[in-house]
Amino acid sequence: MEENRKGKVTDFQPNVLMLGLYPSDFVFRAFSNVHADDMEQTLLTLPFLDALKLLSYLKDWTINLDKVKLVCRIATVLLQTHYNQQVTTPSARPVLSVLRDILYARVKECKDVLGFNLAAMDHLKQLMALKSDALFQAAKTKLHQSVPNIQNE
Repeated sequence: MEENRKGKVTDFQPNVLMLGLYPSDFVFRAFSNVHADDMEQTLLTLPFLDALKLLSYLKDWTINLDKVKLVCRIATVLLQTHYNQQVTTPSARPVLSVLRDILYARVKECKDVLGFNLAAMDHLKQLMALKSDALFQAAKTKLHQSVPNIQNE
């Protein structure tokens, strides 16, 4: 306490109740464990100030591309739920502006990765089709069926 009054910054002290995680990481871990069906109901119960704090955490969570889907889902529900308050609250504007720019860039990156992966899968499918005898499978089946009939005549 005395260090805070003198202007010194204290180091992070892990909390046993939060599993030794930073607050942002602990909240993300908690939301990651909520089923997708229950996510909306969970977020609808948050008061506006807690929703605003959660929005400030979202920009840190988007650093990892694996978290973008969850972050977008949370941001969408919070924006739909508290839209009127967020627009009229001056302290929400900087958070929303930063989040808009970050989410747009991250979603575009994910979309590009998915597009690249789909193109690679199509290319591999074409290569496999060229190398396999799948095209001749029907002709091979007909040939084997007609051969015993010729021998019986």
